[in-house]
Amino acid sequence: MVWAILAVVKFNLWQFAKEKPDTELDEVISQLDHSVNELRRISHDMMPEMLFNISLEAALKDLCESLMSDELEIDCQFINIESTIPQQTQVSIYRIIQELLTNVVKHAEAKNVFLQCTQNKNIFFITLEDDGKGFNIDQQNVKAGMGLNNIKSRVAYLNGKIEIGTRINQPGTSINIELNVKA
Repeated sequence: MVWAILAVVKFNLWQFAKEKPDTELDEVISQLDHSVNELRRISHDMMPEMLFNISLEAALKDLCESLMSDELEIDCQFINIESTIPQQTQVSIYRIIQELLTNVVKHAEAKNVFLQCTQNKNIFFITLEDDGKGFNIDQQNVKAGMGLNNIKSRVAYLNGKIEIGTRINQPGTSINIELNVKA
C-alpha cells in the first residue's frame, strides 16, 4: 500500500533528521506523518475491513450506523444475502450503496431512509427510499452529478438496471437497482 511506502520514507527522513537536526526537516516529517495518517484513513474508508473479514451485510450495517444521527434514521434490512458473491462484486455493491446514502445525507434533507438488500439466486436487489426533498427526474436525466454517474457506471458494470423515481403520494426519492452477481 502507498501509505506503507510513505511510512518507510518518513522513517528514513526521521533517521536522517536525528543525524542532522533541522527544524525545517522536522516540519516536513510532521507533514508527511499527517499525510500518512490521512491516506490510511481514506484507504480504510474506501475498503472497509468488515467487507473482507466478515460479510457484505455486516459492512453495510456498519455503514448505515455510521451515517445515522439525531437528524437521520436509517432502517436497513437484508434478506438472503449469500456469502458466495465474488469479492469484487461485493465491493461494487458496497460502493453503490455508499454513494446512494452519501447522496441522501448531502442533498436530500431527509429524516428517514429505508434501505433493503435482497438476493434471489444471481440477482441482487437494492431498494432505497427517503423522505427528503426529492429532485426533478427530468433534470436528473439531463445533468447527473458525479455520484449518480458513478452509481450508474457500477450498475452497468454488473449488467444491472437502475430506476429512480419519486415516491407515490409522499415526499422523497425511490431508487430500485437490480444487479447480476453470478459467482
